[in-house]
Amino acid sequence: MSCPSLFTPADLLEAHASWGANCGPGALAAVLGVPVMGLRPHFPKPWTTPTVMQAALVANARRFEVHQGFPAGDLLGLAFVQFRGTWDTAPERAQYRHTHWVGLKRTGPALVVYDVNAGDSGGWVSSEEWKALVLAPLLAQKRGASGLWRIRVTLEVHS
Repeated sequence: MSCPSLFTPADLLEAHASWGANCGPGALAAVLGVPVMGLRPHFPKPWTTPTVMQAALVANARRFEVHQGFPAGDLLGLAFVQFRGTWDTAPERAQYRHTHWVGLKRTGPALVVYDVNAGDSGGWVSSEEWKALVLAPLLAQKRGASGLWRIRVTLEVHS
């Protein structure tokens, strides 16, 4: 089930080829409803920590709340997903090598996820489809992964 009413950045592949845009910039573009190419100044390195993502939200004049884990209620936001595995006891910065950003939109019981790996150039899918068709293959590719995951941080974005 794709979710066509939500914004999917059409320039994800171009941004990836041009400057290495990946899951962080892609998820932010989808949540903000803007092209990925315009976000380049906010992503100086090829990885996106929660601090970098928060700075990008501030630079785009967006208010947000930081939640540890996944908050209850309706939301539009970004989730910093931690893959679990042999690195679980490593220092936090080392664990960051095994993370992934997604966009989230929950209205009532319906949760949809934006992932750069959904479809040919990213897209919004139901949480069930995301877990089965996107997350499971990502975890299967990671050497040392246990198959488990958790949301470290959710950035709830406000209008």
